[in-house]
Amino acid sequence: MKKIFAIAVAMMAFVAFAGAAWAQATEPGPSAVLGGRIWTDLGYQNLSKEQTANQKDDVTTSFLQLSGHSYLRGTWTNADKNTGGHVEINTAAKENDTEVVGLRYAYGWWKVGNCQLIAGQTDGWLGSLAYMPMTTFGVTQSGKTGLLNWGFVYSSRSPQMRLEWRSGNVGFSLAAVQPAAEQRINIEKVDTYSNMPRFDIAAEFKAGGIMTTPAFGWSRVNYQGLANGLDDEYNSWIVMLPLKYTVGPFTAKMQLHTGANTEAEYSGELQSNMRNAPKIMPVGLGAKVYDTEEIGGVVALEYAIGALTVTGGYGQVRIENDSWTAANGYKNDSYDRSAWFVALPFAVTKNFTVSPEFQYYMYGDNPLNNTELGNEWLLGLQCKFLF
Repeated sequence: MKKIFAIAVAMMAFVAFAGAAWAQATEPGPSAVLGGRIWTDLGYQNLSKEQTANQKDDVTTSFLQLSGHSYLRGTWTNADKNTGGHVEINTAAKENDTEVVGLRYAYGWWKVGNCQLIAGQTDGWLGSLAYMPMTTFGVTQSGKTGLLNWGFVYSSRSPQMRLEWRSGNVGFSLAAVQPAAEQRINIEKVDTYSNMPRFDIAAEFKAGGIMTTPAFGWSRVNYQGLANGLDDEYNSWIVMLPLKYTVGPFTAKMQLHTGANTEAEYSGELQSNMRNAPKIMPVGLGAKVYDTEEIGGVVALEYAIGALTVTGGYGQVRIENDSWTAANGYKNDSYDRSAWFVALPFAVTKNFTVSPEFQYYMYGDNPLNNTELGNEWLLGLQCKFLF
């Protein structure tokens, strides 16, 4: 019943927005633009025996799903074009009666001179989607997209206030963001909280066909109620250097990063789909909290041939924690995983694209006992309608 109500509210809101836009279409001044996209995936997912529930045999399953990347959106701007707002409502569906409606973006902005203030739920310059590989197939089935957690790091959509400054080909961004880590670390009879926002700082530089947005992010989680002498806080931080180069029909994308406890803050909403792979989260041992450190990156290439784009990419992550061998008898204190993909998006029309795609994920070896964690692949076709 709650699901049906959520869908009904979303559709009524969209119709209301549409009515407002039509009413304004013949009047000068404020503007409203509505749009959306509907993406549908048809394909197969294979899990090696190490990734299955039975742990004895590989499992290959077919799926036909409405992608979680689908959405309805509206953008509003005042007559002076210095204030506006943007809302996106996402939709997804798997098997019958598993429909999902949720909020992607809901933010407003105010511009004055070279500066802009943004407040609401959105993502930021840190981990910008401008550098994300063009792989989007199967997210509703596998929870994987854009090589997130496989070399690419995304800031995630979070409530925030962000100040931006741009002048020519140079820009700067400072954001105060609601920390995610305090929601992901739970200890019985202990309060987990943050006494300050997460801070994301980024600069943007453009020159010809080159763009880069180096960034730094930091947050702190505190504990209240731990026994005396135990560490009562830990930090999550990340430093990243992305690069995008475009010349004619060719585009190359890269993102390199390093940090600690990054899955507590960045891209962490997808971790439930990593199954038994080690996570980049802090580890408590005795009285101390030990950071789990990460270094990783992605590279992706795109080449346009008329309506066809040929694209592929590779990502890898290395995770380390000195305490792993001391806690729980781990045999190794490091872990590697990697993934690659190939896709062939073809624009049938301006508003309709078909994209065959293949993805392959290698989970590496379990640092606990050196056993293989197996692999996963997805193969299929994505239909993309944009309006």
